[in-house]
Amino acid sequence: MKKLVIGLILIGLCCVPLAAAENETAPKTGSAAPGLTLPTLDGKTVSLQDFRGRKKVVLTFFASWSKTCQDELRTLAELRADRQTNCEVLAVSFDNKTRDLKNFLARSPLPFPVLNDRKLSSIDAFQVLIIPTTFCIGRDGVIEQIFVDYDDNVKKAVAEWLGS
Repeated sequence: MKKLVIGLILIGLCCVPLAAAENETAPKTGSAAPGLTLPTLDGKTVSLQDFRGRKKVVLTFFASWSKTCQDELRTLAELRADRQTNCEVLAVSFDNKTRDLKNFLARSPLPFPVLNDRKLSSIDAFQVLIIPTTFCIGRDGVIEQIFVDYDDNVKKAVAEWLGS
């Protein structure tokens, strides 16, 4: 009887994480963007919610060592320069070493906030599995488009979304 009770307890404990994982849903188009508040390299805090009701936001998750991420960041800088009044770009870095991120930004300055997520706290909320991952978030805080990876099709789609 004792073994049966212990076995049932162990089975129950194994099922709890599975049930919790089923309740965690990945952000999708049409859903509200999860909360995000992170520091910049100069210590300021930026929150995604600060832009709700004011501007569209292109939120991208990147690492400075990734060539694809570097290409996307250059494109976002160009798009941001063309449309600075109606949008904001927030770039969340997953670089482990702040020094690497600082060196990258010294070589390639960006005209928008770069948020430092060394602890990778936003990975779960946004379910980021591949970098770059980019979310286009409307003024109402709702995710309108999501792009995983980057190529010319993503460049065109983000530009069109910003123009709408």
